[in-house]
Amino acid sequence: MCSSDLLHVTEVSFDFDDEDFTLEEQQSVIDSVVGNTFEVEVDDDDDDEDIANALVEHVTDLTGWCVFGLNYRHVLK
Repeated sequence: MCSSDLLHVTEVSFDFDDEDFTLEEQQSVIDSVVGNTFEVEVDDDDDDEDIANALVEHVTDLTGWCVFGLNYRHVLK
Protein backbone atom coordinates (compact mmCIF):
# COMPACT_ATOMS: atom_id res chain seq x y z
CA MET A 1 0.00 0.00 0.00
CA CYS A 2 1.28 3.50 -0.85
CA SER A 3 1.25 6.53 1.37
CA SER A 4 3.03 9.84 1.44
CA ASP A 5 5.67 11.01 3.89
CA LEU A 6 6.54 14.60 4.66
CA LEU A 7 10.32 14.98 4.65
CA HIS A 8 12.20 18.11 5.74
CA VAL A 9 15.60 18.49 4.04
CA THR A 10 18.36 19.64 6.39
CA GLU A 11 21.38 19.25 4.07
CA VAL A 12 21.92 18.54 0.38
CA SER A 13 24.84 18.29 -2.03
CA PHE A 14 24.56 18.27 -5.81
CA ASP A 15 26.77 17.29 -8.73
CA PHE A 16 27.29 20.76 -10.20
CA ASP A 17 29.31 19.62 -13.20
CA ASP A 18 28.59 22.70 -15.37
CA GLU A 19 31.64 24.96 -15.25
CA ASP A 20 29.52 28.00 -16.22
CA PHE A 21 27.24 27.56 -13.19
CA THR A 22 28.42 30.19 -10.70
CA LEU A 23 28.75 29.66 -6.96
CA GLU A 24 25.81 32.04 -6.47
CA GLU A 25 23.66 29.97 -8.84
CA GLN A 26 24.72 26.78 -7.07
CA GLN A 27 23.82 28.26 -3.69
CA SER A 28 20.44 29.33 -5.05
CA VAL A 29 19.65 25.72 -5.99
CA ILE A 30 20.80 24.48 -2.58
CA ASP A 31 18.72 27.16 -0.84
CA SER A 32 15.65 26.10 -2.83
CA VAL A 33 15.87 22.66 -1.20
CA VAL A 34 17.42 23.01 2.28
CA GLY A 35 14.87 23.93 4.90
CA ASN A 36 11.94 22.90 2.73
CA THR A 37 9.51 20.05 3.29
CA PHE A 38 8.57 17.71 0.46
CA GLU A 39 5.78 15.16 0.18
CA VAL A 40 7.11 11.88 -1.20
CA GLU A 41 5.11 8.80 -2.15
CA VAL A 42 6.40 5.66 -0.43
CA ASP A 43 5.25 2.11 0.14
CA ASP A 44 4.25 1.17 3.66
CA ASP A 45 7.02 -1.45 3.79
CA ASP A 46 9.79 0.90 2.57
CA ASP A 47 12.81 1.23 4.83
CA ASP A 48 14.84 4.40 5.46
CA GLU A 49 17.06 3.78 2.43
CA ASP A 50 14.03 3.43 0.13
CA ILE A 51 12.53 6.64 1.53
CA ALA A 52 15.83 8.51 1.10
CA ASN A 53 16.10 7.27 -2.50
CA ALA A 54 12.56 8.47 -3.24
CA LEU A 55 13.45 11.90 -1.82
CA VAL A 56 16.68 12.03 -3.86
CA GLU A 57 14.69 11.26 -7.03
CA HIS A 58 12.10 13.92 -6.15
CA VAL A 59 14.74 16.61 -5.49
CA THR A 60 16.68 15.64 -8.63
CA ASP A 61 13.50 15.93 -10.73
CA LEU A 62 12.60 19.24 -9.07
CA THR A 63 15.99 20.93 -9.50
CA GLY A 64 17.34 19.20 -12.59
CA TRP A 65 20.60 18.46 -10.76
CA CYS A 66 21.87 15.07 -9.63
CA VAL A 67 21.88 14.77 -5.84
CA PHE A 68 25.10 13.41 -4.31
CA GLY A 69 23.64 13.16 -0.84
CA LEU A 70 21.15 14.64 1.56
CA ASN A 71 19.97 14.58 5.13
CA TYR A 72 16.36 14.86 6.13
CA ARG A 73 13.95 14.32 8.96
CA HIS A 74 10.39 13.03 8.97
CA VAL A 75 7.67 15.57 9.69
CA LEU A 76 4.82 14.22 11.78
CA LYS A 77 1.40 14.70 10.25
